[in-house]
Amino acid sequence: MIPLLQSKFIRQERDDFVGINLGNYYIKGVIVEGGKATRYFIEKNAKLSETIRKLHDEKKIPKKKIKISVKSPSCLVRYFTFPKMDRKKLNQAIFYEMNKFIPFEPTEVYFDFFILKENNPTEISILLAAAKKNFIDQIINTFSDVGLRISGINLDSICLNNLFLDNYEEAEKINACILDIGYNFSTMTILNKGMPFLTRDFKFSAKDTFQVISRIKNISLAEVEKWILSLKNSKEFLKLISDSISGACKEVKSSFDYFEVNKGEHVDKVYISGGLVSIGNLEEGFAENLESDAEILKALPKGEKKLSEVFEGKEFAALKNSFSAAFGLIL
Repeated sequence: MIPLLQSKFIRQERDDFVGINLGNYYIKGVIVEGGKATRYFIEKNAKLSETIRKLHDEKKIPKKKIKISVKSPSCLVRYFTFPKMDRKKLNQAIFYEMNKFIPFEPTEVYFDFFILKENNPTEISILLAAAKKNFIDQIINTFSDVGLRISGINLDSICLNNLFLDNYEEAEKINACILDIGYNFSTMTILNKGMPFLTRDFKFSAKDTFQVISRIKNISLAEVEKWILSLKNSKEFLKLISDSISGACKEVKSSFDYFEVNKGEHVDKVYISGGLVSIGNLEEGFAENLESDAEILKALPKGEKKLSEVFEGKEFAALKNSFSAAFGLIL
């Protein structure tokens, strides 16, 4: 089985490979050679099979080892305590107990897990990643049809955790929340001093904001995208979607409350990622509604030696916030 969970906790990739983030709106890829990100590509994801074939035909995806990250309602992450035992028995035990933790039948999913820490001599904390087989198989077959083999699959939320832990010295000293604003839906992860505590989806997305603006300004979605790209000042945009941000923050706050009840601590800071944050000042709307410090998650990995000069130009600067999960994937 292809490993479902590849993170900095488990292994660091040393071979040349391609890291591809399969976003719902854009597919983003980073090519790693000699331990350095040397090139990138981005393509609208109208239909996955057609987009992958196009990228392959244009030789943007070289025939190297391929790792992908995904974000879908068919995938989820759970954290829980479990009795301590050897890994082989643990794998079997988690499989038989899995329906306590996920809404899918264990036979319907691929899963992987990682031991986050030993709580005491008899109990451990587990990170479980699960994805429905039909969703993963479709992706694998799509790449296979053009002669490309996937060597590993990760989930966007785990990639962003990796990026956060890599980029911020304070990551293991504070309680943080990563809000990943996606095109169809968004995901949040709360970390307790560097240790993931909760990951869940919430109702806020780039597509929803585009539809709100489309209704208010009476223009098509295509025109909304052009309007957003032409913005010199983000104030009007933020005003138009203020109710959407407020509604999303009510959901996020309920998870903050759950964290506070269980840990007796507050969330110190919010980090926001996703292509939408490139519009500017989105973090201010979330900070105001959540009554918390907020900033845009640093999209580039720490250390100049990890990136070639193509990532230093103005063209990539406008795109970088769309690559957060891709960079978290290649760490």
